[in-house]
Amino acid sequence: MEYNPSEEIGLRNETQLFMSCSGVLTSNDSVRDLCKYVIRNGDQFHDVVSRYFDITTNALGRDDEKYGTAVKMMIPFLKAFGLTDFAAYSEAKKNLTLIPYADSCLMYLNSLMPTFINTGILEHQAMALCDITGFPSSNISCTKVEFDSEDSDRQECRALRDFANSISTLRVPKTKYTFEEGEILSDEDATIVNRLDEIFLDEIPKMKIYEDFRDVLSIGTREKSYSALEIRRNTSIEFDSTAYIGSSMTDHIAMDLVRDSSGLAISFNGCEYAVRNCNVAVMCNDAIVNTVLVTEFYDKGIESVFEMIDNWDRKGLEERPCADRNLMNEMLRRFPKKLPNVKRVDRHNVDDIVAESEAYRKKVEECNRRY
Repeated sequence: MEYNPSEEIGLRNETQLFMSCSGVLTSNDSVRDLCKYVIRNGDQFHDVVSRYFDITTNALGRDDEKYGTAVKMMIPFLKAFGLTDFAAYSEAKKNLTLIPYADSCLMYLNSLMPTFINTGILEHQAMALCDITGFPSSNISCTKVEFDSEDSDRQECRALRDFANSISTLRVPKTKYTFEEGEILSDEDATIVNRLDEIFLDEIPKMKIYEDFRDVLSIGTREKSYSALEIRRNTSIEFDSTAYIGSSMTDHIAMDLVRDSSGLAISFNGCEYAVRNCNVAVMCNDAIVNTVLVTEFYDKGIESVFEMIDNWDRKGLEERPCADRNLMNEMLRRFPKKLPNVKRVDRHNVDDIVAESEAYRKKVEECNRRY
């Protein structure tokens, strides 16, 4: 083995962390909350538009360059119903619900290594997160928009409100489309696509409000990967020394970059896309397990994380040397009966873990919406 004088005196290659927000740090859907607050039947409106975006980008394989993300598609409607910057921030702060241990996880890991949040949520919601947790706003990439800076056209706002009411009457089916393209849409999904195509491709582009918000930079799948690449260039920390914690479809390209470079890519209650592009899957509603895994990666690297997971039982974790014994003991204390579900992911078991993670994710989402 080649002698490394830096390691001999206790220095290590620097490590960095990227995290998503919704589903990783927060359990509430902040954009859905805003829609529900300002738009009549706004929760249904949000779900239909999100379904439309998922179908067109995934099942139909359309390029999302025209509108960016589902969040960006909703912005003109939020403006038309009178949302202000102050109200957006106030509602975000009121409704923000952190996953257990998420604030401690965020600040502990940020004290160890450069930590960045990559998220599609609005800047108002990112500000609320920073205010509550103390995380530096300079380390967050989010969707930046100012509702107060643009004047409203009354006629356009009336038309957008009518469109929103029309969208809210559509039913969202439970059909689950797989990772592969080319599937036949259900009648209900075909209705959603046809109606929203009329609104988003024909009607809204004619409006001034479309021009007002056209250049909003929304953080979607490609933007998250671009952001990761840009941060890598600025920090000079390669992806083999990078951890990424994601859960949604928008994380999968950035996660793939990290995984394929032998970094740590964690799917936390992830959807199919996240699981298929990770090397570790976590199914748990407590962020402390992410802290344990990333701390181990920071201290000893990816192989040590894999070894820990291969011996993921109470006796093994109690006896095994680890990066932070107090942190490990706290995780064991928080789970006295059954440990968090943590698995290595490879091509042999990925289909089974996709099904398991999707089922757990659905259970968590249903529980969060109930409360």
